[in-house]
Amino acid sequence: MSADQDQQVRRFSEMLDALHCGAMLIDRAGRIVHANCRLCEMSGRDCAELLGLALHEIYAGADGRRAIDDALAHFDEAVEREFFIPRPDGTRVPVIVSGRPLRAAAGSAAYRVVTIIDISERKRAEERSAEAYREVARLSDTVLEQALELRSYSRDLEQRVRQRTAELHDANVEAIYMLAVASEAKDADTGAHVRRIERLARQLALAAGLSEAEAAHLGHSAILHDVGKMHVPDELLRKPGPLTPDEWAVMRLHTVNGERILSRKPFFEVARRIARSHHENWDGSGYPDGLSGEAIPREARIVRLVDAFDALTTARAYKAAWPAAQAVAELRSGAGSAFEARLVEVFVPLVESGVVGGPA
Repeated sequence: MSADQDQQVRRFSEMLDALHCGAMLIDRAGRIVHANCRLCEMSGRDCAELLGLALHEIYAGADGRRAIDDALAHFDEAVEREFFIPRPDGTRVPVIVSGRPLRAAAGSAAYRVVTIIDISERKRAEERSAEAYREVARLSDTVLEQALELRSYSRDLEQRVRQRTAELHDANVEAIYMLAVASEAKDADTGAHVRRIERLARQLALAAGLSEAEAAHLGHSAILHDVGKMHVPDELLRKPGPLTPDEWAVMRLHTVNGERILSRKPFFEVARRIARSHHENWDGSGYPDGLSGEAIPREARIVRLVDAFDALTTARAYKAAWPAAQAVAELRSGAGSAFEARLVEVFVPLVESGVVGGPA
């Protein structure tokens, strides 16, 4: 394992340890590189026992081995499915498994991140509901009684669907924060910057006419605008002086790397657009695609503006924080070139009225 791979494994291991669901990191041979405590509890095994163990050694049955073989054959693809974890006492824990490759800056993935959610309670509830339905069907004397029971069963199913949807949303938001913190880990401003960007992007989106739900989702997605910096070398991120042209070329790749890192699930679609395009300028002078005007995704235009405002009003090692009035003047001077002029017109009154300000 190279030094870069070792650093990457340590960083993601710390992130996986903070999750409330089971999680592990596996290599292309199907060996467990890291397992968090929640997964160890689910499997009924010590974490030390799992470390270095091949998945084939855990799944003795043919059905489990076929599933493992299929997952390893598609190592570089994202997947989500129902599966099970065999315990030493012979019992099985039903789970939902989500896996995605952990890609390096180029080439195929060396590792795969797998999250595991215990759905034992849901399975028991489904069995109880199914048994209740069978009992109703056997005991009902009239069609009306059956209809009433079926309506109740339908409400129960709808409630479970709503609960599952909320759980998945919360899990996605938690994953956003963990990825964002991991991408900011090399910065002394860890975590604070992304939360300011979330707040500023949400407030500007609302003022620009987006709905509450759209603005909240944009705010969550904006947190991951710089996730691609996970692939930027430390020496570039911490360099006190100006970057060379070659170094700038590497730095600018964080936009396309950010888009590549993020899941292809619909929940992350806005985050992918922001990650790729938040350095595009209204006049076409930005990167990575040189987009201009309305061709730049609306979400990226919003994050471009608030990210610049936060950078101006936040102290760095090489500069002091600018007062809000000075930052506003800079934004106005960039209206129509770096920023969409209409967004500047909407954002400036928010600053001047105190609705938004510098770092919280």
